[in-house]
Parts: sequence; structure tokens; C-alpha cells
Amino acid sequence: MANVKPLYSPAWMTQLAMALCGLVAYGYNFSQENVFNQMPAVMALLDPTLYSQDFYVQEMMQFTPRSYYYYALALPVKLGLSLPVVCFIYFAIAFTGFSLGLYALGRDLGQSKLSAAVLAFLGLAVADGTVGYTDLFRREPLPSIYAMGIAIWGIYFCLQQRWIRGYVLFGLSCLLQILIGVLPGLLLTPALIVHSMRTKRPQQVLWAWAALLGLAGLVYSPMVLTGTTSSDLLSGADFVWLYGHVRHPHHIIMSVFSVKAWWRFVFFFVAGLACVYGSQRLHQHHKVTLALTMVTGCCLLAVGYGLVELYPVATVVKLQLARTSPFILLMVLVAIAVYASEHYHRGNRALALCLIVAPVIDNAGPLITLTIVMLTLVKPGPGTFWQDLRRRTNAWPWASHGLFLILLAVTYPYHVALFLGFSYPFLRDQFPGLGRRLRLGAYTLTALCGGFVALHLGGGVADRSLSPIHRAIKLAPVVDEPVKTLAVHVRDHTPVDALVLVPPSDRMFRFYSQRSVVVNFKGFPFTDAGIVTWQQRMEDLLGDLPAGVEGVLDQRFSQRTGAELGAIATQYGATHILTRQDWHPDIPGTLVEQQGDWVLWAMASP
Repeated sequence: MANVKPLYSPAWMTQLAMALCGLVAYGYNFSQENVFNQMPAVMALLDPTLYSQDFYVQEMMQFTPRSYYYYALALPVKLGLSLPVVCFIYFAIAFTGFSLGLYALGRDLGQSKLSAAVLAFLGLAVADGTVGYTDLFRREPLPSIYAMGIAIWGIYFCLQQRWIRGYVLFGLSCLLQILIGVLPGLLLTPALIVHSMRTKRPQQVLWAWAALLGLAGLVYSPMVLTGTTSSDLLSGADFVWLYGHVRHPHHIIMSVFSVKAWWRFVFFFVAGLACVYGSQRLHQHHKVTLALTMVTGCCLLAVGYGLVELYPVATVVKLQLARTSPFILLMVLVAIAVYASEHYHRGNRALALCLIVAPVIDNAGPLITLTIVMLTLVKPGPGTFWQDLRRRTNAWPWASHGLFLILLAVTYPYHVALFLGFSYPFLRDQFPGLGRRLRLGAYTLTALCGGFVALHLGGGVADRSLSPIHRAIKLAPVVDEPVKTLAVHVRDHTPVDALVLVPPSDRMFRFYSQRSVVVNFKGFPFTDAGIVTWQQRMEDLLGDLPAGVEGVLDQRFSQRTGAELGAIATQYGATHILTRQDWHPDIPGTLVEQQGDWVLWAMASP
């Protein structure tokens, strides 16, 4: 490894300013289907009169893996804050933790402020490279996103060989989203074992896993003790079928994943291993940890295929091992960030800048990244193309950097602001003659970003971006679709205990109407009793549930006659039916409201 001088962290105020500017560039969006599915249980905790007839919400109010998350949201609301504001505040905290964790990882492993900025940027901007519709981070206020703000520091401490502290943080992540804590613990276990054998301290493995399992037990043990999971109500085979093949095939059944997604994953994986091999700055133990973690992840993916599709095991289905792919991608991005920084400091600026921008290119990014990495491993001789390219780019540094920023803007305009936001410490060292101007610009930009966020929190700015180089902060739910308008009508004109039969594909009516619904596909409970009820109601509405039924929900629902829907509504005591006019023009009831093609029928009182 090359000799490098110690690198110190930027001042904490500088780090917070970088995170604030990064947040404004990255954006935020409350109005997402996954958020709409989570909020009703929190709203019912705050107002027990809501959703009293909704079996899904009532099941979720029992002790489930989401309970700590629900309580964490509900407490500040009881103290006077609005629920959307609380969600944003927690998201901002998670974003700060995640982005600064990435920055610390890149700084300490690459011993460079450039590798720190590159990793923070790539960790937030790279959209490809995972399988199973999973992401490293999103703009949504979800429990997995909040948990990542903690788990990233667990990974940081593990790579610093402070394993027990890292696994404690994984355990804390479990309280918000159990898989975000357990899966990185599994991935890093082989590296932990290797380290323990090398240092002759095998007890480290036991203490680390004791910490993780002890905290994870705070989530799982109460469910087992109360009989809400692993009960006689649901066999292992039934659970595997309903949870894996019917409800979550896009997360669990690897044979249905996109072939393109698998190829992108493979390209990034090989590129990451090549960067680990070619790096001269990574410590040997960091190389071992990164490579071993990536290989372990691939082994877990193979286990996920074998013990779900070939020999189904309910526990493996619950682990959703495709969710290891974002953590594998993280190891890849660490290696790429360090390797790009090395080449930049060696004078290979063109290659380094191309390696930074390539991973964020849609679709072709992973293949381009792999190609560039492989080319960097070719040792150039005198008078070759590489030497000529290096000489030309070093002779015109402003041109190469300007082209780099243009390429970032072409991918997505917000990429420019996101990268520059985390590059301030590097730019200050790289261009010392501009130090005063850079400081003035940084102070001005930080003040503008702080004011922008404050105006959003105070309701003084609409949910839109003010320039093309940052994405909007959409703080509150927006009523911008006919179904949402109908839902608001129901909220304002029906009793609080109303029960609505909705198309099973609907994902937003429950949230906007603040009223109970009979069943929908998205609302899949965690409890055994809730899963059985969900299956019964879905079969009453649609018939048998085959694998991949999500793709034909509307087709099956529209094939029901108006009389059949009326009978199902009567069976469950529903007071209203939501449907489309062209699907069911003859519901036995009274048409009370219409928005576009969507109509709301009131059922006759028994």
C-alpha cells in the first residue's frame, strides 16, 4: 500500500452543511405508495376511532416488526408536530447519517477527500446494480431508509475492525427494519471470523452476534410469545406460497427477476473485485473484507434461490436474501470510489473522472464502469494512447473538469449539485488559491439551502424544485388524481366507521380517505391470523390466487358483475364500493360521487 499521511475529518459544521446541501439536491417525496401503506397504522395509534373496521390496520397495531417505527412516528405527533413534518425530520436525520457514513467510509478507506466525496455521491446517485427491486437509499420516508442511516455506521465500524460496535448498530437498525440489521451482519460474518482467527480472539464473533441477536430479539421474540407468528394457523408451505410467490415475488422469487438487472449486478460485481485487486491504497484487511463480503453476498443469493424455489424454507423466504444486493453494491462502490481517487491523484484524471460518472449512467452504466476499470488495469507503455491522453488532459485541467460536470448534468441535472455539495473539502485543498471564494460560496449556498428547507417546513414554498439542479422536496401528500379526490370526499362526508370495498390494486384510498377498506393487495399483514384473513378476502374478491396475481388484479376485479360486488360488500358489511364506471355501471346502490372514470357507490342500509 502506498504511504499516505493521516487524513482528518472535516469540522462537524462542515459535514452538516454538506449533508444539508446534499439533501436539497437529492430531494424528498412523501407521496409514495409505500408511504401510504405505512401511515394508516400510525394514524390509528394517534386516533383510535380511525380504521376500526379495517382488519389490516388492526393487525398491524399488534406487535409486529413495524411497531417501534410506528411508535417513533406517533410520539412527536402527540407532542404537536404534524405527521408529514415528523416523517421529513426523520428522513433528514437518516439522510445525514447515511451520507456522512458514506463520506467517512470513503475518507478512511481511500485516505482521500476525493474518495469520500465520490462514495457519498455514488451511494446516493447509483440506481442500477441491485436485484429484486431493492435500493441502497430512496427519497421516501420508509423504515428501511431510516434504518440505513444507522446501519451504514455499523458497516463503517466493521471495516474499521471495531466489530462489536458495528454489530450493536446493526441490532439498533433491526428495531426499525429487521432485515437492514440482520443482512449486513450475515454478509460481514465471514470477514469477522477471518479477523477473529487472525487476532486469536474468537470470542469477538460470539459477542458481536450476541449484540445483534439480543436487539433483533426485541422485535421477533414478542411476536413468538404472543402467537402472532410461527403459529398453527399458517403452515410453512402456505406461508412460502403466499408471502413469496403471491405477494412478494418481485423481492423473493429470483427466477422472475429481470435478466437485465442480473447482468448489471454481475458487471458491477466484477468491476468491484477488479478495483479491489488493482488498488494500491486499500489496506490488505480492507481488501479481504470488501472482497469476502461481496462473495458472501453472492453465496447468499444462491441460497435464496435454492431454499425458496427448489427446497422452500419459510425462514429463508422471510429473509428476502435479494435484499443483500444493495449491500454488495455498497462494497463495490467503496472499491470504485477508492480506485478512482487513486487514479486522480496519480495524474490519470480522464480515467478517474470517467470512472466517477460511469456508474450513474442509466442502463449501460455498469458495463461502462467494468470496461473502464479493466482498461485501467492495462499498464500503458511509453508513447501509447494512454500516455498521450494523460498528457493532454493534464495540460487542460479545466476542460476535463468542465466536461465531467457536463456529463453529470446529462445523466441527471441534480447530480452536479449533489457531487459538488460533498466535494467542498476536496475542492478547497485542490484549489487553495480559491479558498476564500469557495468559503464564501459554501456559506451562501448553505444559508440558501437552510432557508429553502425552513420555508418548506413552514409551508411557504410549494412542493417543487426552484432550479433544474435539485429535486423537489415534496413534504406533504398531494391530491392530484381522481381516486385521491374521491377519497377526500369520503373522508369529509362519511362516518368514521365507514367500510369501503376497493379494487385490490388500489394503494392510496385507505390513506387519503382515512376510512377502512375491506382488503387490498398491498396491505399484507405480518401476523399469521392477518395473512389468513388477507388470503380469504382476496379469494372472495378475485378467486384463486396464482403466482404473479398482481399483474391481473384489475382484470379479475373488472370481471366481477355489479351484483357480485354488492354481495361481497354485504358479506363484509361495507358501506361503499369504489370502482370504475366502465367496469361496473350497475352496482346495486346509489351513485354518490364521480371523478373522471372513478365512481363511488353507497350501499343500501340493511
